[in-house]
Amino acid sequence: MTELPPGERSDPHTASMLLHSVLRLNDVLEHALCLHLGINETDFHALQHLMLDHPMTPGDLAAKLNISSAATTALIDRMSRHGFVIRSAHPTDRRSLLLHPSPLAVSRTMTALRPLFADAEHGIHGLSPEGQRSVVHYLEHILAAMQNRIDTLTPPAATKKRNERS
Repeated sequence: MTELPPGERSDPHTASMLLHSVLRLNDVLEHALCLHLGINETDFHALQHLMLDHPMTPGDLAAKLNISSAATTALIDRMSRHGFVIRSAHPTDRRSLLLHPSPLAVSRTMTALRPLFADAEHGIHGLSPEGQRSVVHYLEHILAAMQNRIDTLTPPAATKKRNERS
């Protein structure tokens, strides 16, 4: 029998198993949203970045998606044809432009997701204040652990290369 390192258990906690299920189901939800919106997963990731971090330049978007300038141009053209991205002049760099999510993209995405957000709010408000604090504490821990894993797995050269393309 192989011995586990100190502090590790062979039987994951139910909360850990549920978190794993949430992460897997998020992938399925993302795929369903892509089908609903009629776009591919890279375009959906671009839309997410534009909705959360807008406005951004094509170079910023390329860096976030880790794709080439040519791929970014094709992506922006596709998203424009779908009516999901708006291009505007950059206020300080006349050679550049800014990308924004269109009202149509925001509306269709939020309409699809709003029931899920409402269910999540209903679930958390159904807990006692102490239960709510416990959930928040657990999720903050998970977010920090995920960021730590990302930082550990991402080579510094990749981060530097991404930043140079911006």
